[in-house]
Amino acid sequence: MLRVAIIGAGPSGLACALELQRLGIKPVIFERYHRIGLPVERVDILMHLAWRPVKDQLAYLTRCCHLPVTSLGPLRTIVMHSHSHRSVIQARCLGYFVHRGRSPLSLENQLAARLTVPFILQTIADPLALAREFDWVVAATGDSKPARQLGLWQEFSNVAIRGATVLGQFDPHTSHMFWDTRYAGHGYGLLTPFDRGRACMLLAVGDIQSREMDDYWELFLESEKLHYPIVETHDQEFHCGRATRHQLGNILLVGNSGGFVSSLLGLGLFSGMISGVLAARAIAGKGDYERLIAPLIRRINELNELRFRLDRLDNHDLDRLVWALGMPGIKHLVYHSGLDVIPFVHGLISRLNKLPFTLKSPHPRRHQKKQG
Repeated sequence: MLRVAIIGAGPSGLACALELQRLGIKPVIFERYHRIGLPVERVDILMHLAWRPVKDQLAYLTRCCHLPVTSLGPLRTIVMHSHSHRSVIQARCLGYFVHRGRSPLSLENQLAARLTVPFILQTIADPLALAREFDWVVAATGDSKPARQLGLWQEFSNVAIRGATVLGQFDPHTSHMFWDTRYAGHGYGLLTPFDRGRACMLLAVGDIQSREMDDYWELFLESEKLHYPIVETHDQEFHCGRATRHQLGNILLVGNSGGFVSSLLGLGLFSGMISGVLAARAIAGKGDYERLIAPLIRRINELNELRFRLDRLDNHDLDRLVWALGMPGIKHLVYHSGLDVIPFVHGLISRLNKLPFTLKSPHPRRHQKKQG
């Protein structure tokens, strides 16, 4: 029987463990915290646009990865805010909201509940040390530390992130996205609901330290009129980059540890879980890991290239982009056609200065939808 160690009980590590269990291999999971799930709650988005031609990411995870996941609900409306413009995108299902954290409803606890393998909690495991004891080691720590330790990490940028749980009145199917270089630099802000009375608010700013976040956060809240009661806040730093290889000997890198996350709105949950499943299949002798993940890496690289193009835009350009993405024809192509439009969006950004854009007046900011 193969002896497999998984470092990290996040979505990618748990997805790997479930696939190994399905294939008759029982791994041992090492987790740094004393329980399953992130220390703080948040809402992640599975956005269909990013992974076309996959039409429905939850259906794909169930059908192709044997990972049935219950979401908080469908994403039906995206409100995009730039410095002086606002566009609204609506559809029956643009994606899904997914609960993260220590709640029994969280994605991590949904996956963990289906496992019958041993967990070793409150343990910071060393992949190199475990590689001498186990046949295979899967690094799924949620950060780039394993790849950096193995000399396989290429850094793009360091991002300071502040998240908060806020109270108010929210449409449970609507997400707000904010782009404004004054408070986010080349980062972004998000407002995503847990339910009608509670939401997750997040600001990601590149190339600053966490200790510098206070000023950016206050400007974000004031500029966007986000005056909600705050239940809790948390800060973290995230290293955006890529793994130059995803396997070194008997060590496999999955999820954020393998760079399966794009700096474009932090999109990586879907690809990270799939990387865990593919790592399990490679361990079970069902293919070469680097070849199995090649399609995922290509799409991550395309999303990162899109992020790099956005980094060159100033607020006037961002106003143009938000305006263009709200135009009926472009809106239909990007959000409703079902086509893989990432290359089209690349081209759209490169042509921003040629668009006949005239902003008559700033659009009023509205983030609440009161329930009647």
